[in-house]
Amino acid sequence: MRLLFEVTGVVHAPLEDVRARMFADAGESGPHRLVDREQGVIAYWGDWWYFGEDTLHLHPEGALVRHRVYNIARQGNWAPYLANKMFIGYRAKLEASMRERVRRLQS
Repeated sequence: MRLLFEVTGVVHAPLEDVRARMFADAGESGPHRLVDREQGVIAYWGDWWYFGEDTLHLHPEGALVRHRVYNIARQGNWAPYLANKMFIGYRAKLEASMRERVRRLQS
């Protein structure tokens, strides 16, 4: 498993309030999804290369939300780069998405 991207955001609200909001519509674990409310983890993965993980941590200013994207391809681990156009613009999309998530979690 190779870490490709990591973005974080700080929600200026108590950790337990953020946890309740984050998991309000998270659903349950399934074949391509792990939901662990106690540990503050939501993970989801595809069939061949993608593994995304959201984690929640205590932060001096509230709660830290971390999103990580991993390449889990066992063979042809170079192929996700081609399939995703070398991930050009991907980080910017993740950062924009994190800003929006922080905004929603603070409300």
